[in-house]
Amino acid sequence: MARQGELFPNPEVAVALDSSRGEPRLWVRRLVIWEKPGEIIREVRLRRGLNIIWSPDPGAGLADLGRDAGSGHGAGKTLFCRLLRYCLGEDGFSNEDLRKSIAGLLPGGLVGAELVIQGRPWAVVRPIGQTRKHVVREGGTLEDIADLKETGTGIGPLLTALEDRLFPAGIEEYLPGERQHAAWLFALAWLSRDQECRFDHILDWRHRRADTGSIAVGPPKDQLLIVVRALLGVIGKEELRLKADREGLSEKKSSVERDLGYLQRRVEQINTEFVRTPGVNLDAITSGELALTLFRDEVEKKLRDLEQQDIAEGQSDPMAPYRREREGVLKESAVLEKDTEQLKATQELHEEQLKVLRGERSNLDAAELKARLGPVCPVCRVPIDQALATGCGLSHASWDPTSVIDEKRLVAQQTAACNEAIARAKRLTSEQQARLSGLNRREAEITQQIDALAEKARSNKRQRRQQWFGAKQLVEKVSEFQTAQTDTAKAKQSLQDLARRDEECANLQVQLRNRHSDTLSRLGDLFSYVCRGLLGNQVTASLVLSGQGLKADVEVGGMAMESLKTIAFDLAALLMSIEGRTTLPAFLVHDSPREADLGEAIYHRLFRLMQKLECLSDEAPFQYIITTTTKPPEDLCQEPFLVAKLQGADVDGRLLRRHLGGLEG
Repeated sequence: MARQGELFPNPEVAVALDSSRGEPRLWVRRLVIWEKPGEIIREVRLRRGLNIIWSPDPGAGLADLGRDAGSGHGAGKTLFCRLLRYCLGEDGFSNEDLRKSIAGLLPGGLVGAELVIQGRPWAVVRPIGQTRKHVVREGGTLEDIADLKETGTGIGPLLTALEDRLFPAGIEEYLPGERQHAAWLFALAWLSRDQECRFDHILDWRHRRADTGSIAVGPPKDQLLIVVRALLGVIGKEELRLKADREGLSEKKSSVERDLGYLQRRVEQINTEFVRTPGVNLDAITSGELALTLFRDEVEKKLRDLEQQDIAEGQSDPMAPYRREREGVLKESAVLEKDTEQLKATQELHEEQLKVLRGERSNLDAAELKARLGPVCPVCRVPIDQALATGCGLSHASWDPTSVIDEKRLVAQQTAACNEAIARAKRLTSEQQARLSGLNRREAEITQQIDALAEKARSNKRQRRQQWFGAKQLVEKVSEFQTAQTDTAKAKQSLQDLARRDEECANLQVQLRNRHSDTLSRLGDLFSYVCRGLLGNQVTASLVLSGQGLKADVEVGGMAMESLKTIAFDLAALLMSIEGRTTLPAFLVHDSPREADLGEAIYHRLFRLMQKLECLSDEAPFQYIITTTTKPPEDLCQEPFLVAKLQGADVDGRLLRRHLGGLEG
């Protein structure tokens, strides 16, 4: 019969059981480990309410040097918790070294658990040895499926049932990542923390050393905070949308701030370049947009004027008269050269004729000599008579003194004419060459003038091009300066708009969170209640959970209780589940919280608190499993609270009844 109760006189907080939840929506009835199908190594029967798994530490009384007393560690407490998590759907149960060790000792090893989900029994068997078959059945027992004769189902059906029956539809929309069954896998990580996390932080659920493939390894704490709020039911789609909007606004703001910083540096850089540039109107640069625009128009006009000068110079040619004169000189030189060549040819012709005439005159002189000397030929010494009778071997012409004189006269005339022609040709040639030399000198002068004008034109053009490029760069720089100023103003305005939009989103988030203020306030009250129950009424404890973060404070006697925050938070969430205020099942596993620096008195109060919570109804509305090396209160060191007692010193007392080299935990 459900009833409401107060656990302690102070603080005055009543925990009210949700009447619609007659039993935990999830709890485990038993966990069994087989060496192989049909051969059980260990069976641990669990109950609703407080379940203690104790591995006694021999304590200081057996701390003599050399004494074989064992310890509370290495008995398998942590391995038990991980095998339980494994049966509840986690990918693995240990790191690779421990898996290989167990598989080597138990090649046919299995682990199984009987669960109750929303009042319906489930059985699950999974391999821990070298087999690969996973079998899940609703409505059965471990004995029904432990022989592995059924076809393997995989762990999927169990995960689907846990997620569908424990959580509202659409909860995955609030969770990070896209992994299937994320809601239950995140909840399992929270409800069964790794012992390696040492209860150091509320949002530390899985340690990388565990190597069990948990979904909780990797996401940053801000995303795990969203998971907590989703599982507690204090977050909505609109708030998530606003959160995403604010994250987007933050990214945009960072981007705009980077752009603004660049633009401001660029404006300063261009200002410096203006100072160093000759001819720049610095007053116009610093006098505002209108003056800057007028200065830019002025520079653009100068640019256009230079372009027009280029066009005008291209249309006029100051070297044209010189080119025409040089062309005339070259033509005249060509004519003179041709005439000179003709005169030289004429002179050569007359000189050849003169040679011929000189030969003829020599012949005539010989004839005249014969006449003077007598009948003997002066050349060949042949008598003239004989030459006349028989003929002369040198000439067939008969000798005529009168004709010789006439011919000599004619030859003399022809020779004189040739000499006159040669002299005339030489004179004309000399005159022509003089004129040609003058023309050549003039052509060289004209060419020099043309070259000078061309160089001057090129120099003027280079100067104008430099001026044009300078003006062009100045126009571009002024344009860039104006653009940078405009973009700077836009960036500043954009930052203001983003800040205003972010403030609006933040206000909307506050309004949305206020809708969950009752639930969050109740969580804070229960957190404070647990802390006071464990530490006394003098403790100062508070819990604030919001979209900005999770802040838990616990202090007693001036000393902060860091490790207690996590335990108290988990228990407060458990109480919220008991009251029906969250989607979480009232199920919780704590592996050796005593090692998180809890004092023994506080530790014993934790056991007492969980014992008294069972009194909220005829049957406990929750399941709390805790492992410990510290001895619980005397009355709790027995059934029904003590469900398993392990021994690290005795191999048979260990969880697997095997020595695993200290890897059991």
